[in-house]
Amino acid sequence: MASQATVPTPLASTSTVMNTDSGRLLVSPPQNSETAPPRRYQELSSRVLDGGIAVGIAVVAQLLMAGIQGVLNVNSNKVEFPPSVVAMAAIFGLFCACGCIFPGAEDFYRNHLKRPADLLNRHMSIGFTIPFLMICKGSLTDVWVIGPIIGCFVLTGLFNTVLSYVLALPLQCLMVRWDSGSWSSSDIEKGSPTTEKERQNPKLRSPVKSVCDSMDTEDFSLGVPPPESMTPDSKASPTHPLSFSTSAKLWCLANPMLLLMWTLTLTIGLPLRVCLALDTPLSTLLLFALWLSTLAIQSSLKTSPYLRPFARTLLSGLFNAVFWTSLTMAAYLLLDGHLSSRPFQAMLTTLESHNPFSSALLNSFSVPLTAGDVALSILNAGLVSWGLKLYEYRLQLLSRAGLTVFTVSSLIALGNVSCGPLLAHTMGVAPQGRALAFAARSVTLALGNPVLDTLSADKSLNAAMVVISGIVYQMSLGLGVGRFLEKHLVNIGGRDDHTNDTTTTITTSKGENDPRTVAAGVAVGINAAAMGTAYLYETKSEAAPYSALSMMALGIMTVVFSTIGPLVSWVLGSVGA
Repeated sequence: MASQATVPTPLASTSTVMNTDSGRLLVSPPQNSETAPPRRYQELSSRVLDGGIAVGIAVVAQLLMAGIQGVLNVNSNKVEFPPSVVAMAAIFGLFCACGCIFPGAEDFYRNHLKRPADLLNRHMSIGFTIPFLMICKGSLTDVWVIGPIIGCFVLTGLFNTVLSYVLALPLQCLMVRWDSGSWSSSDIEKGSPTTEKERQNPKLRSPVKSVCDSMDTEDFSLGVPPPESMTPDSKASPTHPLSFSTSAKLWCLANPMLLLMWTLTLTIGLPLRVCLALDTPLSTLLLFALWLSTLAIQSSLKTSPYLRPFARTLLSGLFNAVFWTSLTMAAYLLLDGHLSSRPFQAMLTTLESHNPFSSALLNSFSVPLTAGDVALSILNAGLVSWGLKLYEYRLQLLSRAGLTVFTVSSLIALGNVSCGPLLAHTMGVAPQGRALAFAARSVTLALGNPVLDTLSADKSLNAAMVVISGIVYQMSLGLGVGRFLEKHLVNIGGRDDHTNDTTTTITTSKGENDPRTVAAGVAVGINAAAMGTAYLYETKSEAAPYSALSMMALGIMTVVFSTIGPLVSWVLGSVGA
């Protein structure tokens, strides 16, 4: 499957701070409202700066991809390897080289680039919405068409989940040695040691012992930020009611982009559509406005104090940002098509021309950009920024656990590319494009798109599979399946201090290099992609980094295998393409 800058710092009187970029709606009023606006203005200026740097990273990414595409076009008649992946590798190599030459490279990344990269990473998921919506182009109403797809989807999901865990567990066991009843490894892989007293009382453990404890909990998320912790003081502190004007000011300060997008939609996009019949400005602005609004509602559900924990998990999982943004965009297309007497299929073509910003640069903008092209450009820029994430996780990549993650991800990627379409074709999935979509069945769309382009596979079906897999896995982990694995397979457990209810946290006091922790992270990352990884980060799981690494490794290796000519020819011949 499947995506999204710092964890907000709690105020003295409250721990729930609104995150502008993820569109959080709920605001706990500060104890002293007189000091709130200055602090809010400081947070706003910091987020604006991060947003500006994120835009700069996106622009640099587009220029880099355009340059790489131009070089590849000159030196090859048919470019198969995607420029976005080459650019991601180039960014990773560049920062690794700079880290070896300049001692301050790590501090520079942490202080200036990490938050903007996380911001871009979080909102790159908007690029999934239009491909997901394009499933309406196909005919999926016949039970004889949907039945084989659902059957193959369920079968491959179960098989990949079991296989990834079964492969990762013994392989990681070979990477470490058994010592006094616990798994041991090098200090660089385990982190700081945990004393027996700390094991008996998890609250005594160092807050930065785990690899993921020092990372942003919103990395790779699909707009599902973690619930903020409430300190005992903040729970007991009385709050003073705020006036309507103060509350409105705080909401505007915390949601400037959401407010700006709706304002531009109503004042610029709508008049241009009515007066000049221009579709792109309105559809683009509306797409961003709906995306931020959906994230805001999802965050409200996830942090609502009026819902029980299981209800928050269920509702926030069902209110997936990609799904509901696509659904509301479909409603807009139906309404606009009815008012302008255009069929729905014709309206779909106004959203996508497969011409992202990097390609438009090479073609001198001969083809106008659409809303889907803008969203795809953000998705590609987020993919390039993953090179920064690879640099951030370089210690885990170079560890023995990193070797396990890479090996298992490569094997699953090879199996998906070579056997996924063949299995789908055998089960009756037709036409060939839909069967070929199973080659990237659980690859996040940022990396799956190049594979689908190479194989001429059905992007909309693939997007639907990735999003649905993410929803199913995230909800399953939160609603009990994780507790079953905790008891019988992973031996994990934890207590959510935010809700005082037992929840699933895939972590272990034996160190994040424990084979069961690594195997759990690999299984979640390979099958649940961005949404499952986001869940692990929210629960402060030590498996989260390995989930993120396996998600990226699976996608990268799927792209690599899809560029091998003989393998691709065999796959295409097997499904009759």
